[in-house]
Amino acid sequence: MMKRYIPVITESDRELPYYLVDAGHQWNQEHIVRPNGYLYQWIQCVQGEGELITGGKTYRVKEGTGMLLFKGAPHEYYAITSTWITDWIVFDGHQAGPFLQHTAGFPGSAVLYVSRPEILLARVRQLLDIGHSDAALKSLKSSAVIYSLLTDIMQHTSVHPNSSATHLNYKLKPLFQYIEDNLHSPLTLEAMADIAGMTPQHLCTVFKKTTGIRIFQYINSVRIKKSKELLLQHPHLQVKEIAGLSGFEDANYFCSVFKKQEQLTPNQFRRIHH
Repeated sequence: MMKRYIPVITESDRELPYYLVDAGHQWNQEHIVRPNGYLYQWIQCVQGEGELITGGKTYRVKEGTGMLLFKGAPHEYYAITSTWITDWIVFDGHQAGPFLQHTAGFPGSAVLYVSRPEILLARVRQLLDIGHSDAALKSLKSSAVIYSLLTDIMQHTSVHPNSSATHLNYKLKPLFQYIEDNLHSPLTLEAMADIAGMTPQHLCTVFKKTTGIRIFQYINSVRIKKSKELLLQHPHLQVKEIAGLSGFEDANYFCSVFKKQEQLTPNQFRRIHH
């Protein structure tokens, strides 16, 4: 059954990091043309097929895919089958653009493959349920759900099939274990690429997409975590010994990385916790 919810938007709502403008469920999608673009949109195909035209390109949108449209991006979309059923939300907020571009890493509007369609569709239904309820603080609750939806999009979608962060994270599991087991030893990009079954360059790209940080930043973070455990478990050990046991060959470099990450020196950390 087709549903829609259009909330009343107040000035205080517009100050939220994310706020809902419109939402639809089981929508028989009409032909839309917006030469000047609109607000941010997530439109997920439930049944049938359509096409999206944006950025001078035409994309096919079918089951298992969705359209992420950026604010102000000109676009047109239409059905190419007798019916094209979608679930969708329109949203805005001062954190919407920064999250999508900088945190999630989307450069602009795109058609994305969805590895777990049911998770994203459930978020849209959740927004509609909030809207049609008599609950208090609807705008705040909707803002939280939109944030959850965006993190789901970040985790469960990709420009190419089987390339979502969740899928890639599963492929990297042997590498994560290898790093944990070999923290005390030098870790080379070539050896790690062999463990992951990728070229070094591809591994760097996949790792950044999956974790949000570069691979050697991750290794340093894991080594700092190990060093904190050692600092507390072995108060008699010197900092240079802790550095070596954590996989840092140079104690000065260890102290520099530790202070940058923890805002404390290793000795200050040890004193605070003892």
